Amino acid sequence: MVSASDWEDNPYIIGRPIYEPELFFGREDLFNFIQDNLNQQAQVILLHGQRRIGKSSILSQIPNFITLEEFLFVPLSLEGKSQKSLSEVLHELGREIIDFLELSPSQVLLPSKSDLAEDAQIFFNDFLPQIYQLIAGKNLVLLLDEFDVLGDSEENSAISHFFPCLQSIVYWHKELYIIPVVGRQLYDMPNLLSLFRQAPHREIGLLDRHSAERLIVKPAEGILTYQADAIDRILELSAGHPYFTQVICFALFSQARDEQRWIVNRQDVDNIVESAIEIGEAGLAWFRDGLPIAERVVFSAAAQAQQQTNSVVKGEPLTQLVQCGVVLTEPFHTAEERLLEWGFFKQLGTSGLPELYYLNNYKVTVELVRRWLIKRYPLRREIWELAKLDSPSDRIYQQATKLYQNNHIENALQLYEQVLQINPNHFDALFRLAEVCIDVKDFDAAVELYARAYKVDPIRNKEGFVQALLSYGQELMEQDRFEAAKEQFRQALILQPDNIVIQAALIAAQEETKISRSGERFVITNGKYVEKVSDAIIISHPINIGEQSIHINQGIDLGEVTVTDATYLLSNSIAQLQTLDAPEAIRLADLLQQLQTEIVTNIELEPEDKAEALEQVIALAEAGKYPEEGRMRRIARTSLKILIGTLAGLPSSATLVRTANQLLPAISKLLNLNL
Repeated sequence: MVSASDWEDNPYIIGRPIYEPELFFGREDLFNFIQDNLNQQAQVILLHGQRRIGKSSILSQIPNFITLEEFLFVPLSLEGKSQKSLSEVLHELGREIIDFLELSPSQVLLPSKSDLAEDAQIFFNDFLPQIYQLIAGKNLVLLLDEFDVLGDSEENSAISHFFPCLQSIVYWHKELYIIPVVGRQLYDMPNLLSLFRQAPHREIGLLDRHSAERLIVKPAEGILTYQADAIDRILELSAGHPYFTQVICFALFSQARDEQRWIVNRQDVDNIVESAIEIGEAGLAWFRDGLPIAERVVFSAAAQAQQQTNSVVKGEPLTQLVQCGVVLTEPFHTAEERLLEWGFFKQLGTSGLPELYYLNNYKVTVELVRRWLIKRYPLRREIWELAKLDSPSDRIYQQATKLYQNNHIENALQLYEQVLQINPNHFDALFRLAEVCIDVKDFDAAVELYARAYKVDPIRNKEGFVQALLSYGQELMEQDRFEAAKEQFRQALILQPDNIVIQAALIAAQEETKISRSGERFVITNGKYVEKVSDAIIISHPINIGEQSIHINQGIDLGEVTVTDATYLLSNSIAQLQTLDAPEAIRLADLLQQLQTEIVTNIELEPEDKAEALEQVIALAEAGKYPEEGRMRRIARTSLKILIGTLAGLPSSATLVRTANQLLPAISKLLNLNL
């Protein structure tokens, strides 16, 4: 039996490059690529890959896995040198070469920083030739880690001149070879590509299954035994990413040592996920922090979309953003494509659903990263970072706020509008502009702004949204636009169904519509409306919204119903689905509830079309309650087609259409509609 004293050290390596060749697995094809190009005298070989993909470990292993007698490999790093002067960079690199080769001052003369400041060429013309002579005719291969500091330096900084200098020198010095490694996509570094346009390059990607299995099993071989289902589960979580594979195995080994139980099964892997996230926190943060703001937000949106549904349809991350009130400017579309191209998303193929859903499917590549994003960077918190996309807009926002505080309302309003024109996702400006619109009694604009603000932060903006809807509805009533007023009150009632003031306002709008046709009059008092039927007869009615007895499960036509009535009935059907002891029913209820919210709050559908769409969703809900009944499935299939037809009149960019693209395929699958 193995005890903790027999094996105290965790053999899995996290937090540093792997220098030990016996603990490094895979990458044979990459080393063959490098060796072939060296043999063909390619003096520059570019390597690139995601952060934490193992770039530094690969550089450190090149001398161990490439055996070419005529080449001498020297590892160097440009980390921390982006803001230094060119003379400082050259002096430090020279010192690293001397230290690695263990040369003494009597063997080689390193130029001083002041000498290099006067003439940088002496590094290449005087210093390097001394090295060539000392290595006895071998080729000098500089392994340059963190080469993409070029992308972090100012255009005119000294370090930016190092790379053009290196590019010109390398072709004059036939003994000099360089293998730079960068942590981003090459096409994101046009300066680098322009310098080394002809250089062969290779991406450092995920490990293949065989290499990943060796990385799991070999370090603890003879100590820790992995069952086959445990290995499968590790790879499901890590996708063969070497760092995250090591993190999971590190956590598993620690658990085995603590419990003195040295066989790992699938459940053991599931049990340590939270621990692995904590252990790998620094690396996970480093993995994400290298992304621009838009990419970070889309990354969190994809993680949330995958959390909510098993149907991972292309466009879901952007749909999630729209549902959170984000305006989809071009950077978000670019970010989505980049994350797919960079390997943060994994392609799954194409959908087999109707023409409306011929979309590519993908998901977050590394499941452990997705779970970490959900835990540490939830989408509703991440979207607030979007205010940083444009720093001038924030300065204008501060100026507008000072004007508002000093009661210069009109001037503040203009500046808030300017902020949102520059950066539509500056949410503080959105919230404040909505408030200002109520102050200046521009209720139409206030409703539009609060509709979006409510998506961003429902708790903070609910009261303001209700006030805007109620005020705008009352304004419409004064203009005798009763149908439009009813729609405002109905939306307000969805937000606050027990609000007697809103109930009364809705009844008033409904009765004013009748009066405009019949000439009768009424008043509202004490939660009731009093109708004047004739000079002698007055009837008092209690306000009771949405009561209607309809047996939808019997397939009876709903007839003409209002949006409020249909919403009420659909909410009941969804509530009944949620009480069923079936995961599919509960999942269906969640999807239908999301669809209901988007239909009701959509401003592009006419009220009649909204009611029609909600009726079809009711049929889908009822079919979910009777999944084995063929007749209900046929009704649901017809309702789904009608719903798609109803939405076809909207622009493809409409939020509701994007939501339908996300939800309807999953609903169809749950109901086994086989469209």
